[in-house]
Amino acid sequence: MSRYQLIIEDGFSSAHALRHYHGETEPLHGHNFRVQLVVEGKRLQKKVKYVTDFIALQKALRAIVRPLAHVNLNETPPFKKENPSAENLARFIGQEMKRRLPAGRQDGLKAGVRLISVTVWETPETAARFLP
Repeated sequence: MSRYQLIIEDGFSSAHALRHYHGETEPLHGHNFRVQLVVEGKRLQKKVKYVTDFIALQKALRAIVRPLAHVNLNETPPFKKENPSAENLARFIGQEMKRRLPAGRQDGLKAGVRLISVTVWETPETAARFLP
């Protein structure tokens, strides 16, 4: 059976400090985070012949990452209590995206699309991936 995967990316710049890092809180520092989202669908929509609308997918991701931009993540829910590690950022973004991928919305996100992965890069060489 055929499957199609769509890949989109976005980014944001923020500061964070990991709590309990080597027993202490590391110094506050910033990253230019990069986010890659992969979704999958088995069928192309009949008229347009796509899995879902790239623009709608990008808008959904942008709505999730914009509140994380230009802030101290340690002062932003849910990271006031949870460490703002790349792993936790990827999971948070993935869970928020899963809520936006219901069966048949009117905002361009088509039914039958499921989240495959979210990857968050802290640097060009280091990333964490969430696989729901």
